[in-house]
Amino acid sequence: MLSLEGIVLLDSAHQYPGPYCSMLLGDLGAEVIKIERPDGGDPARYLNGFFQSINRNKKGMTLDLKEPEAKDVLYRLVKRADIFTEGFRPGVVKRLGIDYETLREINPRLIYCSISGYGQDGPYRNLPGHDLNYLAMAGMLDCMRDSQDDPVVPGAAIGDLSSGMFAAIGILAALVAREKTGRGQYIDVSIFDGLVSWMGTRLGVFFDRGATEKRSVVPGYGIFRAADGRHFTTSIIHENSFWDRLCSAIGLDEYVGMPLMDRQKRGKELAERLRTVFSQRPRDEWVTILTEADVPVAPVRDLQEVSEDPHIRFRRMIEEVQLGSDKPARQVGFPVKLSETPAAIRRPSPALGEHTGEILKWLGYAPDEMEGLKEKGII
Repeated sequence: MLSLEGIVLLDSAHQYPGPYCSMLLGDLGAEVIKIERPDGGDPARYLNGFFQSINRNKKGMTLDLKEPEAKDVLYRLVKRADIFTEGFRPGVVKRLGIDYETLREINPRLIYCSISGYGQDGPYRNLPGHDLNYLAMAGMLDCMRDSQDDPVVPGAAIGDLSSGMFAAIGILAALVAREKTGRGQYIDVSIFDGLVSWMGTRLGVFFDRGATEKRSVVPGYGIFRAADGRHFTTSIIHENSFWDRLCSAIGLDEYVGMPLMDRQKRGKELAERLRTVFSQRPRDEWVTILTEADVPVAPVRDLQEVSEDPHIRFRRMIEEVQLGSDKPARQVGFPVKLSETPAAIRRPSPALGEHTGEILKWLGYAPDEMEGLKEKGII
């Protein structure tokens, strides 16, 4: 049994946040129907590996929502659906006739989730943007700086992923509420809002001190370059015991027992001393030495190393799955382990329009009606 078995989700969102949200809910058992334009579909299809990674456990149908007859198909789907997700810019769904007010009239139990950059209202609602813009506006890029004190571009789409996760949380909460009230509701998810939420602790310090937190060098907390040019991390913040173990393990006995206040005052000096020492041996040798000394240490790994990690395999965070007649494929697993209703990877990402006929038949369309829709370019 899967947690969301019997729940039908219509996903009209493309690219990243919406598909990631619907994949998470699909992993939990929801029947996800991915709705795409007939002329090429989701733009994310241009990068196959990317598309495959966030569109599993879905059925796919094509539907040109700009056409009036397509809306009739969608309205039939809505009657049977529990959830509808969209990722258009604010106002677009109203023009298309697929806004919450319209769909709620068809199905009062419908849970409708919109994901946009800055939300459906407010001064920024109409601004265009992508992940990097939202990170900048939320103050998160200001916290990510290189040795030259310049902000760096993160290697993962933090805003897109977090908003997909927040959307899934909102939908799950709405499903619970519907059990009590019998009514659906509207969910407004802003990528920007989610990032501001994730900045909560940094903002909390700012609110408390009334000023921007000064960046200080914490000597045992950083990224270090080893003799072989590879990098590793140590993460000692306030713990005296970890600091003493680090110093003993790497031969800096003169710093054992140094009080925290002194370490903070001499941060740059101590960090430079650590860099000098760490530059004398290869990465994996340092990782072994510090692990044996019970110091928080981790190598900066490339994706090949991540894909071969035994802990990841043990935790089923990378699974090799047989989906249909295709050869086994590797997929990143569901990150939450449920004892009674575990998530499952059941089907691969759909080909464009792969299940259109099956879904239309489920809705009661006759073969000649389907053919007519196809001839008009509606599906």
